[in-house]
Amino acid sequence: MLTVRRCSAVGAVMVGLVVIAGCAGDGDRAVTPAAGAVTPVAGAVTPVAGAVTPVAGAVAADRPPSALHDQPGYRTDATVPAVITHGPTGAHRIALTFDSNMTDAMLKRLDTGQVASYANTAVVDELQARHVPATFFLAGKWVERYPELTRRIAADPAFEIASHSYAHRGFTAHCYRLAPEPTTDMAADVEHSFAVLAPFGGRQTRYFRFPGGCYDTAALRAVAATHATVIQYDDVADDPFNDDTDAITGSVLRQAHDGAIVVLHITQDNAPRTADALPAIIDGLRARGYQLVDLSDLLDARPAR
Repeated sequence: MLTVRRCSAVGAVMVGLVVIAGCAGDGDRAVTPAAGAVTPVAGAVTPVAGAVTPVAGAVAADRPPSALHDQPGYRTDATVPAVITHGPTGAHRIALTFDSNMTDAMLKRLDTGQVASYANTAVVDELQARHVPATFFLAGKWVERYPELTRRIAADPAFEIASHSYAHRGFTAHCYRLAPEPTTDMAADVEHSFAVLAPFGGRQTRYFRFPGGCYDTAALRAVAATHATVIQYDDVADDPFNDDTDAITGSVLRQAHDGAIVVLHITQDNAPRTADALPAIIDGLRARGYQLVDLSDLLDARPAR
């Protein structure tokens, strides 16, 4: 079982704004984050002060959580969370994770016919055809727009679902082109996203990933009350707004290591080549001896299904 260090509200060690390349905003190309932004070293867990507290273990796929505290990732306290960027080493495992994003601007593009779809069903097709477990970080407004695909994801016992916020606003003042979420509304936004996901059943978790990968000390403090485990990544596919399938594949394979958390996307128009890159990514990782697992398996370091 992985244990993570948690910091007190007073003792968090963090400098400035933290931004990791992930979701690329509201459908426009990403812009350079604000000057002074700090990017963590790949593979590092955000340094924090405080006692070691275990993350709640995973629940069997055939047993729905009987209570919120049974969900994988549920933190038993409301201290400022650590930020997990990778799993433990030694088991030669890697977790593929997929983000969906949906902003009001993206909804407007859909409603006006500027964009055909922000749902990449081919990603799910590829994962299911190749029997690859995965964890999906879904934005609440995306879920509301694409309930059928969400239902399909939730129905597959190889997949688990997690929160990528409700409105996909920035949790820092400057996060690509995302409209900022007021600090006072951050916890409510995260709770709203979990509430939207709950009726779909399946393998629900209490994992949360910040929109755009942007967070700072204030954001971590704001979401502490949700009891969610904050998940980032250290293997960035760079699939948003990227038409080069080989480049996406190469990015994942180049950064691959034991315990890596890979971030990809299922937001079709924003990341149109993700499904095309998946076969080579999957085959390439397996050829190197990696076992592909979901996030709970990676963090718990227990035998994969």
